[in-house]
Order: sequence, then C-alpha cells, then structure tokens
Amino acid sequence: MWFRMATVAILAVSVVGLGVAETPKIYSRAAPPDKAALDRLNLKMEWSIYLPVNGQRDSIESVQTFDDQIFVQTRTGLLAAIDARTGKIQWQTSLGNGGYANVYPVAVNANFVYAAHVTRLYSFYRYSGVAEFSTDLGTPPTAGLAADSEAIYATLATRPNSAGVERIARFDIPTPIEMPDASVKAVKEFDKGKRMTNPVDELGKRYPIATGTPPRNDSVLESRSSGSRREVPVGGMSGSKTPSLAAVTRIGPPYFREGGATAPSLVVMRSLRQPYRLKGETAAITQQTPSISTIPPSVAAALALGDLRPQGIKPRLRWEYGMTHGLAFRLTMTPKRIWAVTEDRGFVALNKLTKKVEVSGKMFEQIAAAPAEAGTIGYVPLGDGTLLAVDLAAGNQLGGIITLWQANAGGLMNRTPVVTDDAVFAAGDNSGVVRIQRNTGIVDWRTDRASDRVVGVNKDFLYVQNRQGRLQIYDVKRANSRSVLGISAPLSSIDMSTFNIPIVNTVSDRIYFAADNGLLICLRDASRKYDAPVRMAPKADVDVPPPEADAMKKDAMPPPKEEPKKEEPKKDKKDKKQD
Repeated sequence: MWFRMATVAILAVSVVGLGVAETPKIYSRAAPPDKAALDRLNLKMEWSIYLPVNGQRDSIESVQTFDDQIFVQTRTGLLAAIDARTGKIQWQTSLGNGGYANVYPVAVNANFVYAAHVTRLYSFYRYSGVAEFSTDLGTPPTAGLAADSEAIYATLATRPNSAGVERIARFDIPTPIEMPDASVKAVKEFDKGKRMTNPVDELGKRYPIATGTPPRNDSVLESRSSGSRREVPVGGMSGSKTPSLAAVTRIGPPYFREGGATAPSLVVMRSLRQPYRLKGETAAITQQTPSISTIPPSVAAALALGDLRPQGIKPRLRWEYGMTHGLAFRLTMTPKRIWAVTEDRGFVALNKLTKKVEVSGKMFEQIAAAPAEAGTIGYVPLGDGTLLAVDLAAGNQLGGIITLWQANAGGLMNRTPVVTDDAVFAAGDNSGVVRIQRNTGIVDWRTDRASDRVVGVNKDFLYVQNRQGRLQIYDVKRANSRSVLGISAPLSSIDMSTFNIPIVNTVSDRIYFAADNGLLICLRDASRKYDAPVRMAPKADVDVPPPEADAMKKDAMPPPKEEPKKEEPKKDKKDKKQD
C-alpha cells in the first residue's frame, strides 16, 4: 500500500514540476490605460507598440529620447530606433551574441548613433540603421558614451597591469565620404577654377597609414601634498620596445640590424609568432629567448605593421586620460571641453583636442546625479539638496568653476534635473520635485516627498510619478495647495504602476511609459495646441560653431549709421572765373 502511495506522490511531483517548467515567466502585465481614465487628466494616447522581446529571458532596460527618435535597448543586446511621432520601428539590430550584458546609454550626433556592448563600440546611421563600423575598445566601458560631430568619448576600465582606476578615451570619427555635386552650380564653380573634392582622396582619409609609433597613453595623478596634477604612463601601449626589435630592418627572417649585422636572439628564431622558441630541436623544448618572451606587445606591434590585409572603417584613438578615482556618471560636453565627475566629490574638465586639464577641484558635497545641460550651463545636483548652476565654458585652474547661482532644493537630489526654457525641475528619492527658476535660482514650489519622479512637462502641466506608480498632474506655473505654503498638490492622478521602466522625456512634451514585457506607449495633452510635438528642453552646445555661423551673424547685424556729409555751398560761374 505504501508503495502505491509513494508512486502516486512521485508522479504528482513530476507533473507539477513539468507544469512549472513549461510556464513562461511573466514580468509585467502592463496594458494600455483606459480612455476614460486618461480623460480625467485630459490626456490622449498617441500610439502604443510591443517591442519584440522574449518574455522568458529578456526585457527593456533603457529608453532614451533624442530629437524625433527614441532608442530602446534590451537586456540581451537588442537596439531599436523608433519614430517618436508615429511609434513605428525604424530599424533594429542585435549587439553581441544574444547573451546578457550590461546596458549603457547610447550617444548620438546629427548622423550616427553609437552604442557599446561588452568591449565593442558600434556605429549606425541614425535613420537607416546601416552599420558604419564596429571596433574593439579593449576593456568594457564603465558609463555611457558621449559624442559630438568630430569624436566619440568613452569611459573605459583600465588595462591589466596598468596604473589608474579608469580612463577617458577620445576616438576621432572617420571622415565621411562626400561625392562631388553634379549640379549646374558645381560646374560653374569648376569653371571658375575652384577645387572639387575627389572621392578617392576622401576614401583614403578613412584608411590612415599605420605608423611605427604607437599612441601615447597618459594618465593623471593627483598630488596629495600640493594639489597639483602630473601625468604618468597608463601602461599597455606605452611605446617601449625590446632592444633586439628596435633596430631590426624587417620582420622576416633572417633578422638584421640597420648596419647589416645580425640581431642577437632573433637570428635563430623560427618565426615571430608565439611561442617564440629557438631552432634547435633540444633547445626548442626547454629554452626561449628572453627578450621576446617577456615583451610580446612589441612583437605584436611589429606584426601589425607588416599586415597588409584590408581593414574595415575604424575610429582613430586620439588620446587617453587615466584617472586615479572612478568616474561616477557619464561625461558632459561643451564645444571645447569634456567634463568628468569622480566618486570622491571631484571634477575635471579636459580640453577636447589636447586633453589638457583646464579646470579641476572638489565640491563641498558629493555630486548625487549626472548634471543636466542647456547651452553651456550645467545644473549640478548635490547630495545635501543643493542645486548649482555652473558655467561649463568658463573657469580655469586658478579661479576654479564659475557658479551662477545656488538653490537649496532640499532632500537627496539623486536624479538628473529636467531643464525647460524657464525652469529647472530637481528631484530625488523620497525628496519630491522642486521647481526652480532657471535665471535666478529661486524655488517656486515643490511636491510632497512621495511624488519624486518627473515623467514629462509641457507649457501648462508637469507630469510626475509617485512611489506607488500613480501618474500625477501638476500646474507648472504655481503651487495650488492652500494648507502648506510652497507645496503643490496634484490636480488629478491615474494608476500606472504596471509600467516599471523609468523614462524621462527631456526633449518634447510627449509622455512615455514602458514595461519590461515590451509595451511602450506615448501620451500627450489632448489640447489642440499639442497636436504636434512641442520642444521643451533647450539644446546643449557640444559642437564648435562653424566659421560660416559667425559670418552669418555679422551679415545679420545692421550696418552702422553713417553721418551725412556736409555739402559745400555751390559756387557761381562768376566766382569760378575769378578763381
């Protein structure tokens, strides 16, 4: 009897186990909200899509807004570009081999989008998805990328056996190929003797000739005694060579020096490929030449110089800058500087072209979130609730940073502020949202502590999601609570707790919600004036303005008024004759 009961129990456990194994894992049961619920907030659903994610092992990890595009990344390396106006997927691609990897924010410029996956850097055309290049970074990134029209800036981990904690690297973007214009205007310019671009020459710029001098990688070391900074080699490709290779005229055996004499320890080598062993059968098992076995990067550099195989388009490493402290957030850019925030309350501004330290120092409090930027003004949130407005294009090593104003928002400002034309909205965990005048730094009003995540903003309302996941709407201009001075109360709210992927639209008035099951929706105010997207955030200046822009400004300026010349009295004919 007991045997039958044990058999039945084993079969029951097996059936239950099979049922659990076959049941797909569901992360979220998010669905588009009801129209009646949206009507209470005067909202309208613009579009909704389901992204192709595998519900058992994949989910949305990052959603970023850039101009008229949305870039979505999943846990397994899917990168998708979505039209922000219609919600249609413009293109999508898979980074890596489909395995789990850390997701880092992408960077864009006018033409390309740049993404990092494990240790590789990818470049795609923004609106077509055509791959421009893919290159190995050597080490994985530690923060998101930054880019302008000329270069890509990455925060990378240091190489093995090298100094420093992290390094900032600048990669010059390959020169795009521009075909000559075959229009009538171009023909007229050619007839006038103006030079036309040769496509072959432009193609040659994308394949630079390799030189025997590897790039110099420097790092920064902070002196505790004097507070000054000095540069030391990071390591890896430091430029040193083994003596027996430095004077060798070629890399094919036999190996001779420049004067014609044989090179010691190389003349007996079978090849320059590892393992490097001697020619003798007995010695080949037990001995190795010491000068090659100890410094293999020199041999690798020599082999790279002799490799004549065609290579793909790759960005060129211009410089590297090693840091003695880890970087806390992604880099911030101005037209001529790159700003980095370290984990020890420090900051450093590097020249984009020369990596020269132009500003460095420490804040009086820990920087709690990545700074926001509008034009060349940065808005830096600190851990004690202070928000600083800093001129990122000014300052130097002697005077330090230039602070325009300082506002006491209170709480833990550990989220990047949202900047509009006339206000800055600072927020943090259990700190609420604070509206600060952008020009003066005066605090207008704040929400309660539980409403602490900005979702979107337009000319009339601010949209905030509280700790329970409810979407609340606030009057953007004034505080409407009569009980407590300076505290604003929500006008209305709806439940959006099933959308668990935080998104902040820093571009337009559209409100985006995403769930880890792949659902992405777009909401907007139902008023007619918001039928077309309205840009809310001022652009950040990251590119050096072309010389034509200055010329256009001069042409737009009205010419100075000239004082009328005094006319001399006319002489009569009789007076002329007398003269």
